[in-house]
Amino acid sequence: MKLPVILLLACLPFTANAEEKLQLLGNDFENWTFVTKEGEKPAETAWKLADGVLSTTGEPIGYLRTKESYKNYTLNVEWRWLPGTGENNSGVLVHVSTPGAAGVWPKSFESQLMQGNAGDFWTIGEKLEATGENKGGRWIRIADPGEKPLGEWNTMTVKCTADEIVVHVNGVLVNSGKNLSINEGAIAFQSEGKPIEIRKVTVTR
Repeated sequence: MKLPVILLLACLPFTANAEEKLQLLGNDFENWTFVTKEGEKPAETAWKLADGVLSTTGEPIGYLRTKESYKNYTLNVEWRWLPGTGENNSGVLVHVSTPGAAGVWPKSFESQLMQGNAGDFWTIGEKLEATGENKGGRWIRIADPGEKPLGEWNTMTVKCTADEIVVHVNGVLVNSGKNLSINEGAIAFQSEGKPIEIRKVTVTR
């Protein structure tokens, strides 16, 4: 005897893909906003987006943030510094909320992109407890990820769960923080006085 279709379906093992992968860099800045000391400005005042690569000269100082808030996700980013640009500086901000918590910077957690310090944590108006040494709100990374020479692409993975942020740079675990004061918010990149290029920005949640 043939079983009814509904009964057959009920007997099949249930599988579901709970992951959703989003490409954050599209063809324009529709889902982004740029914030300076003077408030929000068109993203094009500091950033360019061409052929899937996001770039800035670092001026004016501020941050490019998503309009959407994110929670329980993994952020993947590739970035590189350009030859001849000196001491390079920028950062990936997660759980971004209130503007102006420290100068132009919003309340957030920063995963540092400063050359030679990629993966350090800065706590900007928020709190966490990280594994490495704490130097006045900056949690030093616990491993050397072997940052690439200027002009070559590096990778950063920032995994944000309910009470933890874990950062890998070039596949190396460099930092982890627990007991977060906040566990959701926007994602942002700093325009901090130096040129930087960013590509392949994805969120998996």
